[in-house]
Amino acid sequence: MQNYQGLVNFLITLILAATFIIIMARRFNSIIMAVIIQGLLLAALSTALGWATGIHEMYIAALLTLTVKAGIIPIVLINAVNKVAINREIESFLSMKMTLLIAACLVFISYLATGQVIGKGSGLINEALPVAISLILIGLFLMINLKFPIMQIVGLVVMENGIFLAGIGTTIGMPLVIELGIFMDILVGVLIMGVLVFRINRSFNTIDTKNLRNLRG
Repeated sequence: MQNYQGLVNFLITLILAATFIIIMARRFNSIIMAVIIQGLLLAALSTALGWATGIHEMYIAALLTLTVKAGIIPIVLINAVNKVAINREIESFLSMKMTLLIAACLVFISYLATGQVIGKGSGLINEALPVAISLILIGLFLMINLKFPIMQIVGLVVMENGIFLAGIGTTIGMPLVIELGIFMDILVGVLIMGVLVFRINRSFNTIDTKNLRNLRG
């Protein structure tokens, strides 16, 4: 396992970096590409852990990740964007500097909090758990900060990626039944939210949450 420690930690770092690409991107195509990259990195991480530990279920998890997170979900997002004909930059409630500052603080808090729990010298968990918590918190922040429902779907995907990373990184693999359940939940959730975005746009000719708030009576 020690022979793969550097590779595993490098992949985990890249997964966190992909999250910051999602934060900084201001075009839907760039954001969707970053989502695909993060899915590919999670699949690569699961494959590396399977090779290092000899747990064959990790290869199944890698295949599911590749299919759902780097394939089906991006296609759903692209279709949703095309249906609502969005071709402008993503808007957020906070400025880019403030958004990045808050995201960096969330990462710092995650490392600080998990460091108190797991301590030092605990191997793979040193990198996997704090990054997983960071993804969960940043995903939630994305859902709150960005104005368009499609971006809230992206935030949900980022949160689920954090949960998946915590599962495979801290326990060296979850039971296959649990993995299948998680993948089905996120897939169904994304599909439902994609349909809702299309219905909202058709009914109100906008999916900007700022404008939708004006409809409250």
